[in-house]
Amino acid sequence: MGLEEPTAFQKQIAATLGIDISHDTRGVAAARIHTVVGPAILSKAAAYPASERQIDFARALGLNVSKDSSLVASAKIADELFVRNQAALEKLQLKPGETVRVRHRIELDGMTREWTEEFVISSIQPNCRIMFKGGNGRGAWPTQVEKVTD
Repeated sequence: MGLEEPTAFQKQIAATLGIDISHDTRGVAAARIHTVVGPAILSKAAAYPASERQIDFARALGLNVSKDSSLVASAKIADELFVRNQAALEKLQLKPGETVRVRHRIELDGMTREWTEEFVISSIQPNCRIMFKGGNGRGAWPTQVEKVTD
């Protein structure tokens, strides 16, 4: 998994449809193609522009998705989050069996509550997701953890 370039088939379809995907990842290319062919395949998802929430979140990540479809905006955001998580994973040099700390923060009724939990890593998925031992599917992203050193 990673930020792979569009497939040969995606390039062929995009060229036929007159879509420029030359600077896109495979996921963004798929979203652009889906957006264009959406009406032909009765895809409701293809009809929506990027939402205000997507635009705001993308802006916080340093992206401009204001002129994109919701599908393209989602793909661009996913790519940026993957890049950030991959960088955090490389920086932390995490491995199964190591312990990480997750900090939580919630605001409720005007009060902020913070707490931490420690987990042992069971595995690291190809999408960078860190899975915890005994967590019943529980995990976190590398940008959400800190390595516990003794």
